[in-house]
Amino acid sequence: MVFADEEPNGLATMIGGLIEANLHHHPDRAELLRPGVIDLEAVDAGVAVSIRLARGSVTIANGLSDHRADLHVRADSMSLVELAATPLRLGLPDALHPEGRLVARKVASGRIRIDGMLRHPGTLSRLARLLSVV
Repeated sequence: MVFADEEPNGLATMIGGLIEANLHHHPDRAELLRPGVIDLEAVDAGVAVSIRLARGSVTIANGLSDHRADLHVRADSMSLVELAATPLRLGLPDALHPEGRLVARKVASGRIRIDGMLRHPGTLSRLARLLSVV
């Protein structure tokens, strides 16, 4: 795990810590580290990060990736946390659980916006599994 900025913002610190802890507790998730760029934006807090995945490494930078991202996830802070806490099925929120249905409703209503999810479903699934605390 590498932070690109000398002083990572709060979202970068949270996401970096989450990924690092998940890789430590679930070493098999290292196979999810394949090339991809993901932007996460907490619109209510006015903060964003760019996550660059590569074979065997993760780099997190403050701010957006200047339109180079495969995925761009925009949501309020609580919804980003809910994404990490949602049980998964096949790498996506499990609609059989109330938390999964809540996330699915937020995506359908536009409260969670995921640009690129149709073009890069594998990257979305890998990101969800990297962030999942369940």
